[in-house]
Amino acid sequence: MIARIYPALLLLLISSPFVAANAADATGAYHGSNWVDPGWRRTVSRYNVTFDEQGLSTTIFDFEIQALDEKGAAAISQQTFAYNNYFNELTSDDLATLKPDGSVIAVDKRAIRDQPASADSASPYFDEQRNRIIAYSNVAPGDKIRGRLIIKAKRAEFTGEFARYWSQPADQPPELIEITLDGPASRPLHIAGRNFEHSEERSGKRIIHHVQIRQDTPKPRQMNIDSFDDARRFEVSTFGDYAAFAAMLNARNAPMAVPDETLRKLSTEIVGDAADTRLKVERIHNWVARNIRYVGIGFEDGGLTSQPASAVLASRYGDCKAHATILKALLAVQGIEANLVAVNADAQYTLTEVATPNFNHAIVYVPELDQYLDPTASLLAFGSLPPSLSGKPALNIDKGTLASIPVAKPERFTLTADTDYTLLSDGTRRARSILSGTGLGALVGRSVAQGLEAVDRPNAAKKLIEYANLSGTGDYSFPNPRELFESYAITATFQISKPVGLDGPERVRMLPLTDPRPSLLLLSTGGTTDQPFPCRALEYRETASLTVPEGINFYEKPAPIAYERSFNGRTAYGAASGRIEVNGTAVLDGRTMRSSAVVRLSFDAAVCPAEFAAAIKAGLDKFNGFKYGPIGLTPKSAPHLTETSTDFSEGVNAFLAQNYKLAMARLKPFAESGSAKAQSYVGSMYESGRAVERNYTEAIRWFLLAAEQSDPYSQSHLGYLYEKGLGAARDEKVAAQWYAKAADQGDAWSQARLASMCRDGRGVAQDLQQAVVLFAKAADQGNAWAQMNLGLLYVKGQGVPLDYTKAVSWFRSAADQHDSYAEYNLGFAYESGVGVPKDTQKAIEWYSKAANGGNPEATARLAGLTSGNSFWQVLFRHIGLFSGQ
Repeated sequence: MIARIYPALLLLLISSPFVAANAADATGAYHGSNWVDPGWRRTVSRYNVTFDEQGLSTTIFDFEIQALDEKGAAAISQQTFAYNNYFNELTSDDLATLKPDGSVIAVDKRAIRDQPASADSASPYFDEQRNRIIAYSNVAPGDKIRGRLIIKAKRAEFTGEFARYWSQPADQPPELIEITLDGPASRPLHIAGRNFEHSEERSGKRIIHHVQIRQDTPKPRQMNIDSFDDARRFEVSTFGDYAAFAAMLNARNAPMAVPDETLRKLSTEIVGDAADTRLKVERIHNWVARNIRYVGIGFEDGGLTSQPASAVLASRYGDCKAHATILKALLAVQGIEANLVAVNADAQYTLTEVATPNFNHAIVYVPELDQYLDPTASLLAFGSLPPSLSGKPALNIDKGTLASIPVAKPERFTLTADTDYTLLSDGTRRARSILSGTGLGALVGRSVAQGLEAVDRPNAAKKLIEYANLSGTGDYSFPNPRELFESYAITATFQISKPVGLDGPERVRMLPLTDPRPSLLLLSTGGTTDQPFPCRALEYRETASLTVPEGINFYEKPAPIAYERSFNGRTAYGAASGRIEVNGTAVLDGRTMRSSAVVRLSFDAAVCPAEFAAAIKAGLDKFNGFKYGPIGLTPKSAPHLTETSTDFSEGVNAFLAQNYKLAMARLKPFAESGSAKAQSYVGSMYESGRAVERNYTEAIRWFLLAAEQSDPYSQSHLGYLYEKGLGAARDEKVAAQWYAKAADQGDAWSQARLASMCRDGRGVAQDLQQAVVLFAKAADQGNAWAQMNLGLLYVKGQGVPLDYTKAVSWFRSAADQHDSYAEYNLGFAYESGVGVPKDTQKAIEWYSKAANGGNPEATARLAGLTSGNSFWQVLFRHIGLFSGQ
């Protein structure tokens, strides 16, 4: 087992990393619902493997890979092969680039080198793993590369045993893997896997296995996980089962956990006055997690065998096995049984069916507490595991049994925010917020605290205030994040100097500043919304208060919220169910408004279907609507305290259902009371003439009210009305200013409009580089108009180097959304053979689509092609005719 501790465990809460060891195997991480062709094909993939009764093996791997295009040529031109220098000797031979004309370019011997596999200084690993890097010469589209690797065992990894698997990821390009496996009949193989063809023959005292793993139709990954889980696999093992495999590992590792006198003394000191088992285990676990830093030691067979616990103590560092071993030894002194457990810390949720070494992390199981512990996780206190281990299969090395680590409960991931705001008579505000958590919630807090340790904390607080379009000062205070206790809290204090207007009705947020911790959606789903995802149960509790000065009254508050939903579905791993509960209330207590809210998410599976994300987001949207709901303040008497959300939601729903009369009736009162969202809806209805007579001047009035409250929709539409001179005198400078405000908030349409103004020098100084940046931001969000215009910039070499291939790529993205000008430009590309192979038929197809979309230039070009005329000589002039406006 060779594992590396993650530099920042917080990343595990918000991502599922995928790492490819070989460029030619890196078909890419998750790409959505469509398979993305990497531009290469492996035309030969042949393994010839022999092993003997001692477990010594020789593998000859012959490969040949063809580049289909430039992307593929770049991908295959450098190959990396991992091997263990302690166990194996690697010879590479017959390495060459093959040209279509039959010429052969041998790889320069100087372009072959080995280097350590671990190069992460933040999380070092000293081992025998090596990467053989081979740089092929002059690889172009249509070329092939070839090679032969001979991996000969110096010594058996498992004496007298052989265990291995071959896998073919679902998103691998079409290929055929051929395996010939020759072993002694006295060491029969247990065989398993999926989607492979197998036959065997007896030859004297040998059994020869013939295997084919065929990939005909690549599929996109079902989720952003390791490719192992959904791969075609062929698995072999001479181990009878995982119990036998565990026995082998236990024979190597159990002696390393025998405590010596130094460990006995230390264990007694750590335990102190603790009397019960749980407290003893907690103290010892937390001591190991804090005091033994992570340094991987994998020399010789260190990938499978731990250092002795005494050596770990002496050096005060070690890898995951070392952490588990010293924890086991210290617990043994107290008479507490602890078992070494092997798991896979990557995004892999299955094991091979037969016993193979497909684990990469070691943890501990304490039977008396029925508790798994990971002392390698230095910021996680006793009782919690890294989220990457939830629901994983685990092999108990001491017992020889397989089990599943329980799916984490919400109680193991709690977050709390308790905030008190005081509004002073001059309109400024003071605030104190305590951000706490337990379990994984404490990990989040410790991770944030470590980040704050490395920066100017008052400046970080100031930036948070400025992010909310406010001004003021602040600071953070917190205990040492390396001290491990069940809970952890950060205290934040703020003085917001930008005043609240108190001379008339005013709406403020109960919580004007955002929580510096990651969002609940990100923590629970990793941000995923369109694919299965590792789901994480959590509980979030929030209390807030706003105290106002004498003479100020409340007239509006968020209505109570009560939302709950259960959901059921399936993934490739089986059935999954979950539930979200959201509750919140705001009550008036004299001059103080007090709110409290609870969000609880629970799941019974480690991986959830994509559709769960929408249900989770719906609940969190309701929570955020309550959390950031406006509090109405007025210096006048307020006989009624209005709850705003019900009618507002009804108005929004009516708008979405195109019942504009009802929408106007419900939303206009909120707009008149200062609700930016309501103002934006009302402005939209005046702009489009829905439920009212079209009135651009009135639309500008409502949009302006909302835009001044930073509503991006209103800002973008204000920009458009000023740009076109609708409802006000045309003013491109003002238009650009409003577009910029919305663009800064990520509004794709405004980014694209502002980009066109930067390109043309309208309302702003001409800046082609900034135009490219803005078009790219909008294009990356799927804005077809921006994609098409970005393609034109690549065609013309404006702000970017001339690049027809990229231009065509952006035209295609826009054309996929039925943008007629992009369809027209694609037609030109195929007609001329610029950026794509010349193809008159495809040109006609794209011109036809553009013509059907009402593009007159496409109609003319189509007529020219279908009548036999050619206009290729005017390609550049003609493409340049359309400016994208």
